[in-house]
Amino acid sequence: MSRRYKTILVPVLVFTTFTFYYISQNHYQLKNTLSYATRPLWDKDDGPSNIIPHYFADGMVADENMCKLHNWKLRDNIKNTKVLDAILMSSELDLLEIRLNELDPVVDRFFIIESNSTFTGLPKETYFQNNRQRFEKFAKKISYRFLPGPSEHDETRAWDVERDTRVAMNTFLRSHITEFPPDTQTLVMMSDLDEIPFAHSVMLLKGCDFGESIHLQMRNYLYSFEWLLGLNSWRASLQVWNPKSYYRHSKSSENVLADSGWHCSFCFRDLSEFVQKMRGYSHSDRLGGRTEYLEVERIQQTICRGKDLFGMLPEAYSYTDLLSQMSLTPMTSGIGLPQFVLLNPDKFRFLLPGGCMRETPTALEGTDANLGTKTEEFDDLER
Repeated sequence: MSRRYKTILVPVLVFTTFTFYYISQNHYQLKNTLSYATRPLWDKDDGPSNIIPHYFADGMVADENMCKLHNWKLRDNIKNTKVLDAILMSSELDLLEIRLNELDPVVDRFFIIESNSTFTGLPKETYFQNNRQRFEKFAKKISYRFLPGPSEHDETRAWDVERDTRVAMNTFLRSHITEFPPDTQTLVMMSDLDEIPFAHSVMLLKGCDFGESIHLQMRNYLYSFEWLLGLNSWRASLQVWNPKSYYRHSKSSENVLADSGWHCSFCFRDLSEFVQKMRGYSHSDRLGGRTEYLEVERIQQTICRGKDLFGMLPEAYSYTDLLSQMSLTPMTSGIGLPQFVLLNPDKFRFLLPGGCMRETPTALEGTDANLGTKTEEFDDLER
């Protein structure tokens, strides 16, 4: 082979080898980029299609006039209507406290299930059980169940474990609903812990006959109430319980009540909680084996810049939403945030605009991530 061909062949082989290596190491991210970048061309949102305008002002109650505003009738048996809030607990103690304080005036009983492992089988603390004193004032309303989790780490079974947990909640609800008098109408709130309905939204739905099921459109936040993604969260729902009902986090109706609550994803106080969720929830495959994504320095920088923890494109169904969510503008308004947060600003500073710095992480059992301390680069972000 001539020297000329060797000169050409060597760079080609190096480039090809590097390309194959890069693809093998980043196949999930590349697949995501291609899929999400073209999603507006081939996919559409499968959420509810009928958005019901939502009316509320301070001092309003769920009476005949308020129901009429929403084209509903006042519920016939409102005195015998119970609202149950079904919660799958992971580690979100702060969000649970905010949720209980927001919904206590309108919820009759809270059902909490938690496990000693994540959906992927990583061991974790039973946060609620170990911190029950923090929620003592709600104790009479709380029904709690411990659900043993998988004993081995297996990311491939995460969705199955999540499904089994929801089935366990279904059984939990059924075992208690039978305790109510026969003429009781039971409304069950089906939402993840970080999907918190406005108390006045629940008051409205408790007093007005909305049908069998309705979804709750929520203000979708990332990391705190500083980064607003939009009004694109809809999976939370309120459903009239009947013998065929089951606990779900999927579409059950074409109706959705506009602007009905807050959805605060990855709104954790401690950086170790970010690591735990990234490794332990059903979408943990987004890591793609990249342990550097778990480094707390990188996580802290990502939070303060409003970027995606996994370096992924937004899951949007139009290019307008895709572009807007790729470059978020930090919120400067604190109007309309949970009252309990605003009454305790020192305690919940990390959730307010401008409060992106998180606490030094605590050790997590079963994690091999770099749980380092605050660096000089953190100090630069804080300044």
